[in-house]
Parts: sequence; C-alpha cells; structure tokens
Amino acid sequence: MTHVVVITLTTTFLLLALDRAGGLRQNQNVYVPPAPKVAAPVADPGAIDSDKGKPPPHNDTVDDLPDGKGREITFYTCTACHGVALIKAQGLTRDLWDSTIDLMLEKHRMPPVKAEDRTEILTYLAEQFPPRRKGRGNDNPFLK
Repeated sequence: MTHVVVITLTTTFLLLALDRAGGLRQNQNVYVPPAPKVAAPVADPGAIDSDKGKPPPHNDTVDDLPDGKGREITFYTCTACHGVALIKAQGLTRDLWDSTIDLMLEKHRMPPVKAEDRTEILTYLAEQFPPRRKGRGNDNPFLK
C-alpha cells in the first residue's frame, strides 16, 4: 500500500512539473503578447518642417488647438512628444512657456527649434493659454 501511494504521488508531481514546463501542452495555441512598438529614429531631429507628414503619437489634430497664428507649428512641434491635453492644461506667462521649452530641450531631448519658430510658438502659447489666476490678492476670499 505504501508503494502505491509513493508511486501515485511521484507520478502526480512529475505530471505537474511537465505541465508547468509546457511539456504536456506542446500543440496548444498559446497567447503571445505583441511586441511593444518602438518609434523610428528621426533622421534630422532639427528639421521641424519635415515632421508635418508624420502622424503624431496620439489621435489629436491641429483643429484641437484654438485658432491663431502659430497654431500649426505649435501643434507639430509640441505633439511630437505629447498630446494637446497637456498644452491645454497649462496656463503660463510667456516667460514660463519659454522656460518650459528650455526644460524640454535640456531634460526631455526635444529637438532644437529654430529661433523664428520658437518666437511664433511662444507668442501663440502666451496668447492662447495665458495664466488663469490673476494673483492671490485678486481672487482670495480670505483677503477681503
């Protein structure tokens, strides 16, 4: 009786080990997750104009930004890395928008922007997405 129990347990453990290793399920279809998509490197990272034909990494379009001079260059420059929602969530002064671009250039490897394009982008961002709050003294009910 002891031999039967030992043989049965040994067989059970061997079958479980083979099953975990896939030895018993060789012909079954197994789900393999797709490989992550890797962005193709840009040939000339400084060429902003050549990026206009490439689709952005999201579903945003130029029309998602408010009308204004500089909307297209702003869209294609900024949405190469992030969506329009991030731009719309900001409300900054021109100086803070300028500092934000500097930060993205230094820390996030944003491709360099030509000086005239940067001026147009900054003007557009400062006009369309200015600071929302005027200051603590103007809207703080506790200071009244």
